[in-house]
Amino acid sequence: MEGDMADFCITAVRYSKDRNHIEYVQVREEKSKTIGAPRTVARAFVADLIRLEKASFQTRMKTADDTWTRGADVHLIDDVYLTTDRNSTERDNLGNLPEF
Repeated sequence: MEGDMADFCITAVRYSKDRNHIEYVQVREEKSKTIGAPRTVARAFVADLIRLEKASFQTRMKTADDTWTRGADVHLIDDVYLTTDRNSTERDNLGNLPEF
């Protein structure tokens, strides 16, 4: 998927109460010239889609001038944890995405 546009982008995260892992993510569809409206989905569902190779994901961050900049491709560790770093430890790691 490196270099290609992903099917969806993750633009925000919500952590568990103990802050040990991501429980939900805000996902938006990647379109040719824009991105879709946010949808809140469980992290486990995104992990399943990636594991089953049904969809690809990347991160996106909103810039100061209110545009979206592409981030890194999202991968799995141990078929459970979402990460942008393939060498990451066993935990969720989506960089500096904002929380919702």
